[in-house]
Amino acid sequence: MKAFFTPTICRPLVVAALLAIPGLAAAQNTPLADALQQLGNRQTRMGLSAIDVANPAVTSSYTDASGEVTHVYLRQRHQGIEVYGAEANIHLDRAGKVVAMHSDFVANVAVAARSASTVPGLSSVQAVAAAARVLNLPGPGSLTVTKAGTPTEGLTYSEGGISLTPIPVKLMYQARPSGELVLVWDVTIAPKVGDHIWNVRVNAQTGQLVDKVDFTIYEPVDFQALTQRSLASATWPQAQAASPTATPNSYNVYPLTVESPIHGTRQLVVNPADATFSPYGWHDTNGIAGAEFTITRGNNVHAYEDRANLNTPGYSPDGGTDLSFDFPFDQNLLPLANQNAAITNLFYWNNVIHDVMATHGFDEASGNFQVKNYTVAGLGNDDVRAEAQDGGGLDNANFGTPVDGMRPRMQMYLWSAPASLVINAPSNVAGTYKATTAGFGKQLAPGSPFTGQFVLVNDASATTLGCTTPFINAAAVNGKIAVLDRGSCDFSAKVRNAKLAGARGVVVVNNVPGDPITMGAGADTTNTGIPSVMISLADGTALKASLAAGNTPSGSLVAGIPRDGDFDNGIIAHEYGHGISNRLTGGPANVSCLGNAEQMGEGWSDFFGLWMTTKPGDQGATPRGIGNYATSRTPDGVGIRPQRYSTDFAVNNQTYANIGVAPYTAVHAIGSVWAATLWDLNWKMVEKYGYNRNLKAATGGNNIALKLVLDGLKLQPCSPGFLDGRDAILRADSIYNNKANTYQIWQVFARRGMGVDAVQGSSNLLTDQVAGYLIPTRVLATQSQQQRDQLLELYPNPANSELTVKLPVSSKTPVQVSVVDMLGKTVQTSATPSSELQRGLRLNTTALAPGLYIVQLRSDAGSFTKKILIQH
Repeated sequence: MKAFFTPTICRPLVVAALLAIPGLAAAQNTPLADALQQLGNRQTRMGLSAIDVANPAVTSSYTDASGEVTHVYLRQRHQGIEVYGAEANIHLDRAGKVVAMHSDFVANVAVAARSASTVPGLSSVQAVAAAARVLNLPGPGSLTVTKAGTPTEGLTYSEGGISLTPIPVKLMYQARPSGELVLVWDVTIAPKVGDHIWNVRVNAQTGQLVDKVDFTIYEPVDFQALTQRSLASATWPQAQAASPTATPNSYNVYPLTVESPIHGTRQLVVNPADATFSPYGWHDTNGIAGAEFTITRGNNVHAYEDRANLNTPGYSPDGGTDLSFDFPFDQNLLPLANQNAAITNLFYWNNVIHDVMATHGFDEASGNFQVKNYTVAGLGNDDVRAEAQDGGGLDNANFGTPVDGMRPRMQMYLWSAPASLVINAPSNVAGTYKATTAGFGKQLAPGSPFTGQFVLVNDASATTLGCTTPFINAAAVNGKIAVLDRGSCDFSAKVRNAKLAGARGVVVVNNVPGDPITMGAGADTTNTGIPSVMISLADGTALKASLAAGNTPSGSLVAGIPRDGDFDNGIIAHEYGHGISNRLTGGPANVSCLGNAEQMGEGWSDFFGLWMTTKPGDQGATPRGIGNYATSRTPDGVGIRPQRYSTDFAVNNQTYANIGVAPYTAVHAIGSVWAATLWDLNWKMVEKYGYNRNLKAATGGNNIALKLVLDGLKLQPCSPGFLDGRDAILRADSIYNNKANTYQIWQVFARRGMGVDAVQGSSNLLTDQVAGYLIPTRVLATQSQQQRDQLLELYPNPANSELTVKLPVSSKTPVQVSVVDMLGKTVQTSATPSSELQRGLRLNTTALAPGLYIVQLRSDAGSFTKKILIQH
């Protein structure tokens, strides 16, 4: 999925200024003073000098609702100028003691900046023009200041006719590859055309490009092939009006924990707003009783359609004075007919995620999304702009996260549905066959079948490949739908040759067993402007046999009804999750902390999507895909990740060792390893504390797990790696739970390769980490034999011909691995190094008779036993 990042544009707070604000000094003086003192006290061990830590800017500072921890986020400054990317965070308990601390400050900053000027040669207005120039944008028009400030504090200009949003500008230092600092203007522009949000740093003297980052992250390989085409059609029915209802303040939606239409049924949910975090309902914006809006707009989100891709509010359904949002939904109709139901569902889910996450720590102080903050904490005017049925693309979604006080934007797209080949006659081949459309040429219009008679191609080489011209049976192909075989030449060449012979469309028969694939274009796509699909080898063989027998089959190429991402609640929660992880990591005034190579943004988002759609009775071992509804898969389908999520290693065996090895070089695949680990953590907590169906409660393993994850986000450093994330969760458990879950946390991280012996290396690299599978000895020693036995992992269970045995402990001597039958007879035994068991030892079980067995491991770390069922 596409995630936007926006750099810090609010003015960082200087300590002296903080203490001068009446009332604020009493509230925050002590934590801030303590944080800065602790930074100074620890400068030497961090390799920093007094100059390096002098007078940092405070980008954010807030205390958790529990009062347990105050979080202080800093940015290094030198000569009054902030250093881009030089961040630190300090976390203090009630007594002012440091419970966590991280720093990426530049060491010997005075030396690094010795050649850098402090006076820019370009004005801030000239900097905007220079940034536009390096981005190949038109020069800005009249720029007016919308937020005043000094150059080093930062100021904001109007859109200037080139940006969708106001343009923030700040004078900063930027480190060159050599380590030297250069004076730059930091400028962020969201061009009016396209999906980019460019963060540019131009030399403050010359205007030349120093660095630029596209804060729009694209990863279409994780989705169906992204084809830019319009889904508009004159045949689409119009939206339907609301159904009469006597139920006020109600929403007909797929409610909390129901992932999508393939996972459950719609329900009329009444009065769902949380009394604490949405106290005046979901349609309030002023904190006074009475709704300000009767449309899908309120304090937490404004949901509307954006089919024209204008990125501005479009149509929103109106629930009337009763706020009754009960609209029909028919999956067999094209999306426009369901827009009221879609926007309502999007509005509901944004609100319910807001309320649930606020109860567990993503609240006003930490930078959540609200027009009006009902407390004095945080900044308002940043409700989510949720754009339904967005016309900016297909098969994707995104969430743009600016800093606290500026509106984020969620864009939910339509998703391409599989096509089909419908044969009407003759009866022996009549039916509907699965098909995939080509990624080139004319696309089928949903709701408009493309009909015709089928003819088997006979090309110039007397084959059915369609690779050589002219076709021997060109006259027969003319005006028909050509049927030909895959192989020997590009798909686009086949379609071009068929079109030159007069074909109106093309059906390609796959030449290998299995499902048809999406056909990609070759070097030449000229004259390919006719629709084409592929069908499977089995289906194509039957069709060709009918043609060879002299029959004249006829039928249609049919585009599937697009799926609407607004009904895939796992994806909605995933996108919202980007806002959570970006606002919490590094503090709400700095949302640029998750751009490093090993960051886990997609993993947190997948976890939030899974967590929000887990219902009573679910099991951790049950395989779960992501985006199954949107991609027209079954509920148990593979989804859009390398593996489905499951606590069962036979289903999902991802570990830290996967990182950096294809496909685990792409952000979604990298994130899936982290999500798999957090998913294990959730179910380990459920195993210990049970599942609480009240997702806003403090009790229940699921709620405890979510709070650990959210608190970990606050405690981890900017630009975190996997082990940074692990340590932050352990620290959160220590602070808030008195280390009650230390053993279980180490269990889940060790099994996924993030044990105590793992090495992270640089979080900016994907190739220097070392996986480790050990639980700390001191932690293991405190556990009972029953708890220790839980460490022994056997999968699959039941096993067939092979069994994998895993144990995250270290033994100086080889581990004796024995398989014992229920009569106590040892039927298989071996000795193996503990390192092999940490990674997973594979045992051949083909010689074992079906039945129940006990696997026993003996080592100098102790003994471990567990039962296994063998089935053949």
